[in-house]
Parts: sequence; C-alpha cells; structure tokens
Amino acid sequence: MSTRSVPPVPGGRLPAADQDEDLWLRRYRPVADPELRLVCFPHAGGAATSFVSLARGLGGTVEALAVQYPGRQERRHEPFVPSVPELVDQIVPYLLRRADRPLALFGHSMGATVAYEVARRLRGAGRASPVHLLVSGRRAPTVNRRDVAHLLDDDDLIAEIAKLQGTDDAILQDEELLRLALPAIRNDYRAAGTYQYVPGPALDCPVTVLTGAQDPNVPPEEANAWRDLTTGPFALHSFPGGHFYLNDRTDEVCRTIGRALAGPATGAAPARATPRTSPAPPAPASRRTSAAPLGDPVNTARRVLISARTPDSPVTPYDGISGWLAERLRAGRFEVSRIPFDALRGWSFQPGTGNLRHESGRFFSVEGLHVRTDRLPERGWTQPIIVQPEVGLLGIVAREIDGVLHFLMQAKMEPGNVNVLQVSPTVQATRSNFTGVHRGRDIRFLELFMGAGRGRVLVDSVQSEQADWFLAKRNRNMIVELAADDRLDIGEDFRWLTLGQIRRLLTRDNVVNMDARSILACLPTAGADTGATSPVLRSIFGTPGEARHGAAEILTWLSGVRALRELVQNRVPLDSVQADGWYRTPHEIAHESGRHFRVMAAEVGASSREVTSWTQPLIEPQVPGLMALLVKPVDGVLHALVQARVDVGHLNVAELAPTVQCRPAEHTGPEGPPRPPYLDQVLSAPAGQLRHDSVQSEEGGRFFHAQNRYVIVEVPPDFPEDAPEDFAWLSLAQLTGLLAHGNYLNIELRTLVACAHTWY
Repeated sequence: MSTRSVPPVPGGRLPAADQDEDLWLRRYRPVADPELRLVCFPHAGGAATSFVSLARGLGGTVEALAVQYPGRQERRHEPFVPSVPELVDQIVPYLLRRADRPLALFGHSMGATVAYEVARRLRGAGRASPVHLLVSGRRAPTVNRRDVAHLLDDDDLIAEIAKLQGTDDAILQDEELLRLALPAIRNDYRAAGTYQYVPGPALDCPVTVLTGAQDPNVPPEEANAWRDLTTGPFALHSFPGGHFYLNDRTDEVCRTIGRALAGPATGAAPARATPRTSPAPPAPASRRTSAAPLGDPVNTARRVLISARTPDSPVTPYDGISGWLAERLRAGRFEVSRIPFDALRGWSFQPGTGNLRHESGRFFSVEGLHVRTDRLPERGWTQPIIVQPEVGLLGIVAREIDGVLHFLMQAKMEPGNVNVLQVSPTVQATRSNFTGVHRGRDIRFLELFMGAGRGRVLVDSVQSEQADWFLAKRNRNMIVELAADDRLDIGEDFRWLTLGQIRRLLTRDNVVNMDARSILACLPTAGADTGATSPVLRSIFGTPGEARHGAAEILTWLSGVRALRELVQNRVPLDSVQADGWYRTPHEIAHESGRHFRVMAAEVGASSREVTSWTQPLIEPQVPGLMALLVKPVDGVLHALVQARVDVGHLNVAELAPTVQCRPAEHTGPEGPPRPPYLDQVLSAPAGQLRHDSVQSEEGGRFFHAQNRYVIVEVPPDFPEDAPEDFAWLSLAQLTGLLAHGNYLNIELRTLVACAHTWY
C-alpha cells in the first residue's frame, strides 16, 4: 500500500488504527471529544479536500471526516474503484472503527449515492447504524435515469464538466491538468452511471436533501423521491445556484447541516431513529394512544380486520350517511362552469413556450411532454401533461371508539367530481395549500399530521398519482391515530366511520373519492387472521409467505422490468404538441382524433372550501376507462394478476397496475391501439364471476368528470397461471405490504386493493 507524500491540508491526518485507515479518512478540524461524526463523501472526480471549508464551518462538537477515494491526490498511484458497491465494500470497515461515536453521513452528487449505500450497509451493523443521512446535488437512487457521460470522448466530457461549473476556470484552461484529472472523473462517472438501485428495507433515520435551485441534474420531483427511502423524518432544502451551489453557499450549508444534526431526531447515541409507526418527536400525552404496541403492523392489521368486520356504528349509523352527504351538499354553494382560457385569473399561456402556468409559479402547470419507450414508434410522441412537482398531504385521522377503529372522513366538494361532493380524507391539501399560497382559510386538522402535535402514525408513504396525466406526481398518504379519549370538535363536514362502513360505501358509484381509496389501501393487513380459511381473507389478512412467489422474487422481477424497459421523458413547450395532432382553441386543448383527453378552463365557486372562488385548468377525459383485476385461488390463497406497467409520467419507469388498464372505446377501429391482454376476458366475464363492479371518480381537484369502471373478476380454477413476462400473480397481503413504500402500486391498483375489502 502506498503512503501519503504530501498532506493535502496541514493537520489533516487522523490518529488511525493503521495506515490504511489513514489513507481513507481525513480530519480537517480536530474535535477532542466529539458527540457525533459527520462522514463526507465527495462528488465524481472529487477529493477529500472539497470538504475543507465545510469541515471548518461546522461548529460545536461535530467532527467532520472526509473520505478520500483511491486514484486521486496522494492516492493517485492506487487503482480506481470501478463501482459504487465495491467502493462501499472498502469504506465500511474503516467507518466501523469510528463508530465509538454516532455517525451521520453527507454526500454530494455521486457521493450522495455512496453515502446512501453506506447507510444501508451500516444499518445492518447494529451499533453503527447512522443517525442521519444528508444528501446533496443528487436525485434519489430509485429514479431510473441512465447516465452516459463516461462514454463521451475527452472533449465532450470536458464540456460536460464545464457545464456543471464546479471546476476552476484555471484548471479547465490547463490541458495538462485536465488530462491528469480525466481518468478519475471518467471512472467515477462510470461508477455513478452504472449504479443500479436494489430494493430493500427503508432506512429509519432522518434524511435531509440539499439541492441547488438551478441544478439541471436534479429536478424537484427527483430530489423529493428521497422521501420514499426512509421511514424517519424528511426535509428538503433548496439554495440559489447550480450543481455546485455549496461552493458559494458554504456558510448557509453549514448552518443547515448544523441545524439538521442538532434536531430532535438526531441524538447522541448510535441508534436514534424513530420507526414509521411512532410519532417523531413524541406526541403530547393527550395525543398518545396505547391500543397497540408501537411499530407492530400485525397488531394494527388485526385492528383493521375488526374495523372492517364492523358494518355499522352508533357513532354514525350507516343509514344516515346518505342523508348527511345530501345535507352537506344543500348547505354549501358549489358551482363549476366552463370558461375560455382568457377568463382564467392568474393563469396564462407563457410567451415562447405556450405553457399554461399560474403567476405565483406554484400550484401546477400544463406543459408538453415528449415520450419515447421501447415498445412504441422510435421517435416517440408529445402530449400535454400536468407538472406538479410538490408533494401534497392526504391524511385520515383514526381513533378507537368502543374498541373499534373509526376513521374521520370529510364530505368534501371538488370541482371535477361527477356528483360534486364525496367522502374524502380528513385532510386533502397540496403543498401550496398548506403553506398558504392559496391565501385561504387554514386547513382543519393539519396539525395532527405535522410537527410535535401529530398523532401516532399508522400509515405514512408517498404514493404516485395518475401517470398518464401527471408527470411524476406524488402525495404523502398518512393515517394518524389519536388517543381514545381525545375529543375533537369535528363540526358538520366530518363523520367517524368504521372501515366496514366505508367498505359498504365502496360498492356504490362515486361516493368514496380517489384520495380516500388510496390512503385506505395502504393500511397494513398481513398476519391479522392466520386461521382464516376463506381464500380472500387468507389473501388480505394472511401472511405473504403463503403466496405463490416470495417477496424477493417479486422485487427481482419488477426491478428487471424497470431495468430493461425504456422510458425517456423530456419536458417540451406546450406549443410543440401540435406536431402530434393536438390543437388549441379559446376553450380547449384537444387531439384531432377525438381520443385521449382535453384541457379545459373552469370557474369554481365553493362556500365550504378554504378559498371560496377561483379559476383553474382541468383535464377532461374523452371516454371512461376500465380497471380490472383477474383473481383466482392458488393453494387456497386468492391471487391477483397484476402487470408491471410503463406509463408516460412514471417516476421510476414501471409500477404494478391492474390486469387491464385502458379505455376500451379507444381500442376499436383500424386507427386505435392494439387491444391489451385480457381485455376480452374481462368484457365477456359472466355476472357470476364479478366479485366487485363499481364506477369510481378520479382526482376531482385536477380532472373533470373522470370516471373509471373498477372490476374484480374471479376466473375459473382452470384459468392458466402462465402469463406474459410483464405479469405476475400476487396475494393481496403482498400488495398491501408493498404499499408501505412508494412507487410500487399505481393509483388504479390501489383503488382495486381498497375495493377488494368489499368482497368478504
């Protein structure tokens, strides 16, 4: 092993256990008795010295250790490490020797990916589990976007480096220096570009994301995707600047990191993370509940089963629900009318692009999207799409009443609802809403989901929305439980319902809104009823181990689809979609074929909403859709045939979807697309095979009168289990298990999971 010839910074050597460790770790601000160590991982081509200013800017008792990769500076004679996993293999043993103090990890750009994989490895090492992960200038590992910079020739690679503005002009103009640096840069770009995320347990420590607001490599939705990788607290901070914003914002970055490490979720002992199912920080005594041990999803599943088997409640009798909804409809004024685009207030088509945006820069925009996949024409196509990168909050409050879980549901009006008012979550708000951009009234019960006042968390995961109309849109789905004796003044717009009552409402058309269906589908169910004999109860409340395929096999299959299928998305001016048959009139944007959807404008008046009058664009589908799930018992356990589906707006290429997801009317005639697999099987299914059949509205806040028929068909025992390569048979417990994480089940399949509860 080579030795260091010139120390990069005086005093940088660590008092190490051996010479190897001294090569891997640098300390630029010694701390005699640190309470916490922050390990810093450099960007591609970078070195430990890139963290000198940061290390010296951190105050208090935090000691910063900077990692020095082989092949650069005083380690320039050592061979490069060609991949992220191999780099992690070599780094982790030296960090374990430094685990006599709590470890936090910070990485920039490629270093963020390395830090994340190190965090996963350390989590399995017990006492060394990191207390905080901070990542900068990097999209989440789950975002499947191919990087090919390492394949460029030297001149193009230098141009790519220059675009990021993180290299001194003096170096860029010195060809000899550049040629010396290029091998390390190319190696690291290759390691980052060939990295493949492997699904596994989420971290349980806080995750803090830092980005440059003008960083072309990290759009907001891809930075937000880090939220799905932890069950702990999540924070996102944006700074003015590009990819190397931290070079110009060192003081601000140091203050942000210092506050994050001093936060209540990061303590002075090695294990400080809080599981998803407990509050962080602890809730006040009046918000605590002792009905089930914290962090035990099986106990929660048993209570869910009890609530599902309770079809009525004296708190809100089922026979009175229709009357309550009708009364709330009469009590409020709600009007929706079509208007021309030029009557929109605060919205306009932007010069040069034609994008339809709000003057605040918030809410959402309607833009163009160019899409190319491996199974459609090579040049791809363009279409309008809603771009709403912010993550909203969908939350339901739960409470035990007489030993049965009840859920606080709201009678809420939405401009796009077919029947105006539907049973909705307790809280349903975009980030623009709960940060006050809409300038309306405060949102009721929001404090129960955020901050120190929130209840115990039963469900918390970030889930996708309709990927054919939204680009990478996601919402945080939550259920928080209050103590049984915690009384709320709920008013007339809210009612406590059991899951059994909601099950009954799901058999009716357009009563339970999409957001409520999405949240309730995420309730844990596995292991609640191990003695059940019914195939459907064993499927929902049994153990995933009874299923045809194991969890690892399913994840490997889905990862393979995501790795092998191609989805290339590029935002383009809305005006450019005209090349693919879209046209714009004063009243609509639509396709000349009469298929797909149209964009319209609406004037809304609503006396019961936080804002009582506004205008907005809406998406209006041309024809209704069909969402169908084929099911059959396999070894006494009901299995559902799901597909790994690629949709234009997906964040991670493919998500699990119903067996059939289409608009049947568009699959007719010579101009229509091919009929999807199993469509004819569903359409011809006899009534005796239908286990669920209802029409449900989609997101009423962005879509106008969007309805889909949701069907569950039990196929005969001799129905073949062999299926196309993008299809697989899963139990319903496996599906609800995957819903503890984001971006596995699309919104249409989540609705069918919720509807499956109507069967038993």
